[in-house]
Amino acid sequence: MVLSDALISTLLKTPKTVTNPTAKGSVRKKSERFTYQVESDDGSKSFELYTRQNTLDPEAYSCGLVFLAGNGEKVPLARYNGSNHTHRNPLEGDELIVNKCHIHKATERYMEAGDKAEKYAETTDRYATLSGALECMLLDCNISGFGSQNDSPSGQMSFF
Repeated sequence: MVLSDALISTLLKTPKTVTNPTAKGSVRKKSERFTYQVESDDGSKSFELYTRQNTLDPEAYSCGLVFLAGNGEKVPLARYNGSNHTHRNPLEGDELIVNKCHIHKATERYMEAGDKAEKYAETTDRYATLSGALECMLLDCNISGFGSQNDSPSGQMSFF
């Protein structure tokens, strides 16, 4: 499935709410994992929000937003990663991101090339922890529903 950049932008800007903010986490492959269900405020679209934190490496974390398409496909729209690894943007001449926090964004271009929807990434200094990455993602992707203190970028993420 290939989404247009216009549709990706619309999906990211659409107001969304987490419907199970008290979801229970699990530990698998040395990573603490939480998955939350997210609905557009108009009820027409469904998403998943996830967080992953490596239990051994504090720089190894990720959170993301996945669009649940009506045909059963899951399309990652955004992923906010920690600084524990190197990333390459192959369609940008193998532009290299070395051990810096970075934000992956779905692009029509990468989907058309047959790569991961969210392969493209840009470095950021907006966060340095999983809770900071989640704050940024909630703001950037127009997501609420973790409770009033967590719906603003300055709120503490009480579940970490």
